[in-house]
Amino acid sequence: MLNFSEIWLVLKAYAKPWKSRKARIKKRLDEIWQGSNEVRRDYDWISLYFRYRQPHEENTVDDRTWADLEMEEIFARIDRTTSVIGRQYLYALLRIYDKDDSDFEKQRRTALYSLFRTNENFREKIQQALYPLNRNDSAYLTTLLYEELPRKPKYYLLIYLSSGLFFLSLGLIAVNSAFAFAAAALALCNLLINAFYGRVVFRCFADLASLTTMLSAVGNLARIEPPARINELETLRNLKELAAKLNKKVFWLCFDEMQASDLAAAIFLFLNLFGLSRLIAFLRTVDDLKKYRDKFRQIFDAIGLLDASIAIASWIESVPASAVPSFNSTGRIDVSGVYHPLIKDAVGNSFLLQNESALITGSNMAGKTTFIKTIGVNLILARTLFQCLAKHADLPRRIVQSSIKLDEKVIDGQSYYSREIEQIREFLNCAEDNFVFLIDEIFRGTNTIERIAISAATLRYLTQRNIVLVTTHDVELKSLLADCTSLYHFSEQVDGNRYYFDFILREGPCKAGNAIRLIELKGYPSNLVSEARRLAENQ
Repeated sequence: MLNFSEIWLVLKAYAKPWKSRKARIKKRLDEIWQGSNEVRRDYDWISLYFRYRQPHEENTVDDRTWADLEMEEIFARIDRTTSVIGRQYLYALLRIYDKDDSDFEKQRRTALYSLFRTNENFREKIQQALYPLNRNDSAYLTTLLYEELPRKPKYYLLIYLSSGLFFLSLGLIAVNSAFAFAAAALALCNLLINAFYGRVVFRCFADLASLTTMLSAVGNLARIEPPARINELETLRNLKELAAKLNKKVFWLCFDEMQASDLAAAIFLFLNLFGLSRLIAFLRTVDDLKKYRDKFRQIFDAIGLLDASIAIASWIESVPASAVPSFNSTGRIDVSGVYHPLIKDAVGNSFLLQNESALITGSNMAGKTTFIKTIGVNLILARTLFQCLAKHADLPRRIVQSSIKLDEKVIDGQSYYSREIEQIREFLNCAEDNFVFLIDEIFRGTNTIERIAISAATLRYLTQRNIVLVTTHDVELKSLLADCTSLYHFSEQVDGNRYYFDFILREGPCKAGNAIRLIELKGYPSNLVSEARRLAENQ
């Protein structure tokens, strides 16, 4: 018999790997929270959930605006999710505008962010329950929730019959060896059934494995006692019994023979190939999969929002400043200390528009394009995550559309100007609704006289019902649009023999007149600089 010290050594030997795994998970969760984890992001599957949701949503961030504003990179900065479900949900969250005009959802979500930021113990319990869902193959669970499931064959009862007769024949071999021929014939028949009907349903099995992992997480999450009421945990608690019941039914479909012993894998393969065990398990389950699809989606959304909220809370902790926006119905944009999330040590700017549009001028690289992107990004963050990167933000509930990155591709024969007029035509087609349009250097692909004329006419049309932020070098537009736009500028600063950009937005036209001084500092010939000054003074 083992004495007490020997028993203790055995228990320690078993406990060591468990403690080591627990420590590894704890370290991993700390890295996720700090945003230092390395993640390979495949946007084909990250965007799957959004693509299934998109046709049913009224307002989403369109593909062009998503690309123009570099939202994929912003998503990567925010993405500190533990599970693949959370990652897909966060992506969809950033692309779907909140449709609740009340402040209830904003207050609920911001309270959730705050709870995860301040209650580390509770947050880690949620993350630990989510951790088994971190495998990439969980991404295709959404296909099980949204795509059409395989139908039962018309004569599906024959599958039950063929399976039953096969096992009966095996049992009767002991009575009469002639039944071996019947068993062999039925085995061949069942192989053919697997080949024809099985290939239709087998594609679902990997998704079902992810489903059982999600259903197992329901029980773990439902056991966590929250310090305050959280709707998502209540949803999971209400669905806990259903999840456990369905999890048992799909177990056989999710058995992984690769992880089993050789003997268990061989038995499993024999039962599936010749006894149709897996097909029958699917036939017994498919009706429940269809019946409870809405419940599965509720579970997916609850888990996704919890995980996404932890990621957002972590991101808020990491940024220099953030604010919960207020919303208005007057078309006012009022922000202070607003900055862009992708720029290190970004300069914060203040900006006020009272139901009007803005022309923004300045030298190249002075900050014009970055500024309109900053406003666009923060409008989207406000309407999707209820967060702004600013000290204060009062914003309209409007949809952002942009025309910023318009590549001129020789291969399709379209000029920059042709692409731009097509894009802005789309703005004109939806100008009866309330939008915020971001346009970078409007109609720069054509000559000056026509550019100013077309720009003035287009902007006057767009500003009738919408807010337009447009960058331009054509200060002449201000006099043509004085009644509906305000003028702002960025400018380079000259200090002795040094020049630099301070990236501060200023009202009105640029009056510094630094352009000639800049070419002088860049080493242009002195007689050229003198001639430029003379010509400027005579204008």
